[in-house]
Amino acid sequence: MTELDSIGRQMMGETLDKQVKPALVKSHDKVVESWKNKPTFQARKYIRPDKISVTVFPTGDAAEIYTYVDQGTRPHLIMAKNVPYLKFRTGYSPKTLPNPARVVIHPQGGKSTGPWVSAKVVHHPGSEPRKFSEAIARDIEPEFKRVIENTFRAIARKLEE
Repeated sequence: MTELDSIGRQMMGETLDKQVKPALVKSHDKVVESWKNKPTFQARKYIRPDKISVTVFPTGDAAEIYTYVDQGTRPHLIMAKNVPYLKFRTGYSPKTLPNPARVVIHPQGGKSTGPWVSAKVVHHPGSEPRKFSEAIARDIEPEFKRVIENTFRAIARKLEE
């Protein structure tokens, strides 16, 4: 029984490291390839008796930005701190559209086209989540299941040797 656990964990770990993690990271990289401030991504595998999963998370200076775009934000205040006024353009169009999130870039996206305004305090309405991570997980799920099932078959063959 110990041999089964050891061989199974090793083979499953290798499969996740070589096939699943790179595919997931590549999918996330593709979403941000046109961003000016883009995060990098890392993946972590979890092999438990009741669950096998891979989690992808943003890293680097732009990790927080990705989280805001992916998960959205609530309405919040933005206050001028080290300057007398905040100066910005209104009418921003995002490059990507939410629900479902896709890499397809909105034709006029990534630009603020409205007039310039100044304010000491901005009542930001929040942003709608793009749900990139959810869309990627849904897209990769059939392939993930196939890879896991094939790995279980390979483990069974190895134990028969």
